[in-house]
Amino acid sequence: MSFKADLVIKNANIHTMDSKNPKASALAVQGGRIIGVGVFEDFATVTGPDTEITDLGGKTALPGFNDNHSHPLFTASSLSKVNLTGAKSHDEFFARIKARADETPAGEWVEAFGYDEGLFAEGKEPRIEALDAAFPNNPVYVARVCQHVGLANSRAMAARGYGTDTPDPAGGEIVRENGKLTGRLCESAFNAMKEVIPPIDAERLSKLMERMSGIYNSFGVTSTTDMGAFDAPKEYFGAWDKLLKNKGLTVRIAAYLLEPMYRKFMDAGIPLPFGDDLLRFQGRKIVLDGTAGAGTARMSTPSRFDGNSGITYYTQEQLDDMVWEAHSNGQQLSGHAIGDVAVTMFLDAYKKAQGRLPRKDARHRIEHCSFCYPPLVERVIKEGVMPLMHPGFLYYFGDTITRNYGEELVSQSFPFRSLLDGGLIVANGSDTPVTVLDPSVILYASMVRKTASDMSCGEKERITAREAVYSYTAAGAYFTFDEHNKGSLEPGKLADIVVTNIDPTAVDDEPERMLELKAEQTILGGKTVFTR
Repeated sequence: MSFKADLVIKNANIHTMDSKNPKASALAVQGGRIIGVGVFEDFATVTGPDTEITDLGGKTALPGFNDNHSHPLFTASSLSKVNLTGAKSHDEFFARIKARADETPAGEWVEAFGYDEGLFAEGKEPRIEALDAAFPNNPVYVARVCQHVGLANSRAMAARGYGTDTPDPAGGEIVRENGKLTGRLCESAFNAMKEVIPPIDAERLSKLMERMSGIYNSFGVTSTTDMGAFDAPKEYFGAWDKLLKNKGLTVRIAAYLLEPMYRKFMDAGIPLPFGDDLLRFQGRKIVLDGTAGAGTARMSTPSRFDGNSGITYYTQEQLDDMVWEAHSNGQQLSGHAIGDVAVTMFLDAYKKAQGRLPRKDARHRIEHCSFCYPPLVERVIKEGVMPLMHPGFLYYFGDTITRNYGEELVSQSFPFRSLLDGGLIVANGSDTPVTVLDPSVILYASMVRKTASDMSCGEKERITAREAVYSYTAAGAYFTFDEHNKGSLEPGKLADIVVTNIDPTAVDDEPERMLELKAEQTILGGKTVFTR
């Protein structure tokens, strides 16, 4: 029996992201993997009557986008919540939630997410008194856009056992003014509220996760990470089981485990990484500080807005021990650090671990690595730590972050250009549902360093269009040890492909065109999972 391709793509503008063979016009796929990249005539002998031939008519094809820092499970569960993204006032905030509360039986929880008080005409969050007056019959829990801070009414506070005299938990704050609750919860105090909210049942969640997969595919995303959702209740695992059995997962996921799920894996003797090309438990994640928009990032410079220097979840000694445990087990670490103090703490912990047990290719990551000033850039480069950047934060939240920390510090944040010039591979991500899952905006922001209101955020750290696309394809594969399996269009690699309406590598002279970028077709393992 002769060997024939399942799929041949021809007449295409293919950017392979393979430096040895960067351009092509055709490729062939068999058994979910690429068997050849070149010109259509190369594949005459493997093209048979059952081969699907796709003529792209000159359209651009790229490796499937790899959003290397996102929260697919949170994205799925958020589909069941009130979306407050873009709300411009308290009136709009309350109106959106009220529509849900009016149809929710008394006593049942109402959840919402996505507000940014920096967009409110009032310039501040609603207080608990307003929440109580608007929603007297239901516990209401509202996550800020950053997912590190939120609001709760008195019913929700009481359900968690929070009162005026409740001590702040380690790594968090139950915010009070004049001894009274304001409704604002920060970091671990915010996270603990989730423990009393009834989880979504596995059947419903699996359906939401299937919708989530389709949303990722609609943006051309074929791979992502799950940055810490596995501190979730057991229902999440039941949902994964149903999703995989129904073949509803159409985005490849590498998951990084937070406590307590990491501890459960270690106690059970489950190795990391563990899994396959579709779903893999990759490594350990540690969250050290908060966010710049909410003023909880651990900074050496206090926020101009409220004088707060931020929060750390752990002491340096505790962090050192956590890093050493994973490092000495041969595992990859992912560390959330936004403030410069938090970035320094992770670099110190990584350096100590490497000093005790050198590992040539540990690829320990720093997620966000936001306020990484020039001396820290030098350390990141010298020590070979993997920085995951989020220039999209500047587009969506740059105005609020600038209000908090000033133009000079913000101009030095997310030092993409400096890190690339230092020889590092740098990956990119949306952090969805914190920002919108849209590569066009992330790539645009990486190139122009501007907010949605067109305010500049440090032009010296701009990168080129091709560098931006690389950060969203091949670089992401490298960050999860997958560079031999995906991230570029080469023989032997997974046939994960996105066909786009424009060539995103060719918009340097007109960067605004990047915002026009759309996925027209998304292919996972040689099978089309989305068409526009």
